[in-house]
Amino acid sequence: MLTISLDKMSDKMFCMFQTSAVLCSGGCAVLAVSSLLAIITIFLPSGGCERRICTLAGYMQMTAVFIMGSGLLVYPFGLNSTLVRSFCGDSDIYYAGDCQIGWGYMLAIVAVMLTLFLPFFAKYAPKEHLSPTPLPTLL
Repeated sequence: MLTISLDKMSDKMFCMFQTSAVLCSGGCAVLAVSSLLAIITIFLPSGGCERRICTLAGYMQMTAVFIMGSGLLVYPFGLNSTLVRSFCGDSDIYYAGDCQIGWGYMLAIVAVMLTLFLPFFAKYAPKEHLSPTPLPTLL
């Protein structure tokens, strides 16, 4: 019985699903670190240091988006395995056959697409002190 479970564990499906899980969780970890950097900038005086940290957080967020996106692209390759085909019929890469992809995968795609905007927000995040504009005088 142990050999059967080891044979199933060596199946391509488990390899692809584990790779997807590692990539998505790694991207989430990078995103969490960049969020901590963004929180730190609240307590910094505005200037060059704040701008550099916001730029670094933006690059980290962009890296996290690519890592999580690649994890979501790798996930469907496991649908081509023999174990999934035994349950889902004629399944293939990016085609689930008789099975359905759950809402978790769809929500993860939406979350990564929304996270794609974070680096653009980081570019405009540093506070710039502009000289106050004088109020127009009424004649």
